[in-house]
Amino acid sequence: MSTEQMVIELKSVTFDLISLLERETDGMRTLETSEYNRFVAEKSALSMQYEQLVQELRGRVDDLKNMSEDEKNELRELQALFQEAAKRNMRALKAAETTNQRMIDTIVRAVKSRANEQVTTYNRGGYANTPTSRGYSTAKNRGTLSISLNETF
Repeated sequence: MSTEQMVIELKSVTFDLISLLERETDGMRTLETSEYNRFVAEKSALSMQYEQLVQELRGRVDDLKNMSEDEKNELRELQALFQEAAKRNMRALKAAETTNQRMIDTIVRAVKSRANEQVTTYNRGGYANTPTSRGYSTAKNRGTLSISLNETF
């Protein structure tokens, strides 16, 4: 592939990445997990393609120096747009991560708080027994609460 073709491909991939990052950033609050997984897969593929093109172009310094100033400026502007979109996306992802962690911490605190309360048992008739009646000891037969959180980011 010629340097000119690689530059054209790099522009295309960069535009696609910018578009994807902006859509992901804008949809961060409303994305379903399956849709987010699709974004991640597409972002990964485009990032790998971008990195490969950049690496190959770094080996063609002389060809890049011979490009027109307009072409060089267009690449610079495109890279600046990409960097800004990536920064906005990173901030949105970090904010979502922080929010999710706070929510998980709140749930864990609530569960621990509830688990520390006195446990009530039920007899065969469905009536509540106190833990100390009918031979139950609070220390020995304290109920346990099992919770599992599925964290997928």
